[in-house]
Amino acid sequence: MTTPPYNPQYPPGQPGQYHQQGYNPYGQGSHGPVGYGYGYAPPGQPAGWPIRVGASILDSLIVSIPAIAGAILSLVIDGDQEQLGPGGGIAIGAGFLLAFVVWVWNRVIQQGRTGQSFGKKLTGLKVVHSQTGQLIGIGPNLGREILAQIFNQLCILNVLWPLWDDKQQTWHDKVVNDIVIHS
Repeated sequence: MTTPPYNPQYPPGQPGQYHQQGYNPYGQGSHGPVGYGYGYAPPGQPAGWPIRVGASILDSLIVSIPAIAGAILSLVIDGDQEQLGPGGGIAIGAGFLLAFVVWVWNRVIQQGRTGQSFGKKLTGLKVVHSQTGQLIGIGPNLGREILAQIFNQLCILNVLWPLWDDKQQTWHDKVVNDIVIHS
């Protein structure tokens, strides 16, 4: 690979040292990675469908622990009764509330700040912006998670879409413009 024309206005090794006009870092005649526009480097290798499903299962297990604990506690409190008493109702309600708090912390806040939920961290995955490779943040990640819940409830195709998509994105990934990669 040849080096582009040197620009003496900038010291060697500094941004702007080389003219960018007409310079293609992927070589002459190349248009860069498939699926990405000129000037954007791919953020990483897209994660395959099986590992994404594995990360999602791990996240679901973490969220289900407080809900299951609440159900067990309600059985301990109310015993074999046909109907739930007030103590059992409070236990189940508290379990589901705690499960929701764990979901928000794990899938919205943690994943928004670091790009990784608990399941993604264990499987080595990360959610990043599809063009810049930067973290998408808590706000867009909240939108991503809400869209995922809506799309998953409406149609199973959202979950299966990465199987044939060129960037292995779901519909909610496409709307938010993110991609799940190996970190």
